[in-house]
Amino acid sequence: MNFENDLEALQTAIFETEQRIKKLEKHKESVTKELEESNSDALAETLRRLERNLDDLHKKLVFLISERDSKNKDMI
Repeated sequence: MNFENDLEALQTAIFETEQRIKKLEKHKESVTKELEESNSDALAETLRRLERNLDDLHKKLVFLISERDSKNKDMI
């Protein structure tokens, strides 16, 4: 039973992380377009932070998927 709860929690975390990545990627596209039109230090900093956050989320997603796959393997 605990494995099932763990898997559900991992699936939820994976879904939420994927949704967050999609949202940040759209925001990044918008900021990149704005930055092309006006060379703003604030926009450049926003873009830098978005890229760092996206990198962190991609790492988190890889970790969550490996944990899920590990738990699935343990159940077999």
